[in-house]
Amino acid sequence: MTQLRLNWLLPAAALLLVACQAAPAAPASPEALAAPQTAVQVASADGADVVCRTMKVTGSRFAKRECKTPEVWAQYDAYTNQNAKESTDRMQRLNTGCSTQAQGGC
Repeated sequence: MTQLRLNWLLPAAALLLVACQAAPAAPASPEALAAPQTAVQVASADGADVVCRTMKVTGSRFAKRECKTPEVWAQYDAYTNQNAKESTDRMQRLNTGCSTQAQGGC
């Protein structure tokens, strides 16, 4: 009976050690998470430079490719960054200050 347990236990332990040996994935930086997956610069039919990005679509497994001029992408990035900042500021204002104090007084 003991020999049967060892015959099963040793390979299982070896498999567990091999599985734990793989290096963990490095955490992504906030900049990498916010950046699009790919950005390719091409020329459009009228000769203007166009930058194409692959954008993740919420609720879909398929990415969407969007092509815009660098100036329009700069406006888009500024707009999304401003929205993120306003959202963060709003949450911080709601979760701090006199309204969150236990006694209710400041």
